[in-house]
Amino acid sequence: MNNVLPGELGSSSSINNYKIVIIGDINVGKTSILSRFRYGSFESEYMPTLGIDFFSKNLFFEDKTIRLILWDTAGQERFRSLIPSYLKNADCIIIVFDITNKESFLSLNRWLTDAKNNANENTIFVICGNKIDLKEKRTVNENEINEFIGKNELIYMECSAKNGQGIKDLFNIIAKNLGENNFAKSDFNVRGDINNNDTNNNIVELSNSNYIIKQNLVENENKKNNNTKNNIELNNAKNKKKKKFFCC
Repeated sequence: MNNVLPGELGSSSSINNYKIVIIGDINVGKTSILSRFRYGSFESEYMPTLGIDFFSKNLFFEDKTIRLILWDTAGQERFRSLIPSYLKNADCIIIVFDITNKESFLSLNRWLTDAKNNANENTIFVICGNKIDLKEKRTVNENEINEFIGKNELIYMECSAKNGQGIKDLFNIIAKNLGENNFAKSDFNVRGDINNNDTNNNIVELSNSNYIIKQNLVENENKKNNNTKNNIELNNAKNKKKKKFFCC
């Protein structure tokens, strides 16, 4: 998506728009995550999303403003047929599961498959484990998560929509992976000390949330180095064949 609109907002002369779609099983906290991000509050009374809902929120950076257009989807099976059309042209898809609900974790494969079948080639996929405030009731362990994330080369974050832990980190990491290398300022900025060295690690501790970086960044670099080495060896072999020896 990443549309640029004219006009001024704050100190920015343009706004980059990013479409974010959040999906996952019913009752994993999708709407609560977005509500915490949007209003900074949590509603204890659960009201399931019916169909599709959306809103936008601006993030302010030192030199620009970006607008996240966030689409909230229903987790009920009867609404599943509506979701694929909304995944098209998404810049980022967040798939949420409940760390206290093993079934919601096991459903990630199905959600991820559906998302990849309907998303663009450059869409960023983020897995989010919600309800870390209930860690004593956790049924999904870190080894299971790391195996799934590593196999599918995804970004992983954990949060609590109830107490707000990890929510700002989640959307700052999304903004960073969308190409916005600076962190949002004002009260949105939780940590600003992530640097380029992060790409050399698989897991970075970030305000008690796990940030698993796409491993193919490192793998692609290794492939590039191997290709360079192979090209040098191939050129040397060709040069040897071209040499002519003269005598007398």
